[in-house]
Amino acid sequence: MPSHACIDPNDQYAQTEVLVEFETMAGAVKLIAAHDAWNDDILPDLEDVQRRALESEILDDYQKDAPSSDGSRVERPACLREHHDPGQGHDRRPAVVLAHSWP
Repeated sequence: MPSHACIDPNDQYAQTEVLVEFETMAGAVKLIAAHDAWNDDILPDLEDVQRRALESEILDDYQKDAPSSDGSRVERPACLREHHDPGQGHDRRPAVVLAHSWP
């Protein structure tokens, strides 16, 4: 199951991230879980607008890696291409931290 590091919707300063597990279906994203730095799943506690923000962030990042209109590949920065594979024994923290270092 793919996962993506997203801005924590509960962080008003956008300095922390959550690791979001998701599925894609016909261009849409279905959120499965959102683990914070303490490995707590915060998804059940999020409001609809916060869930939509996570879905939008994931879709935006994946669309940035799509071919451009002239057929050339538009590549996103490496920090956005890194994703965590849950089968690799990772501690479930985001693979990339853009604005904050984990303790």
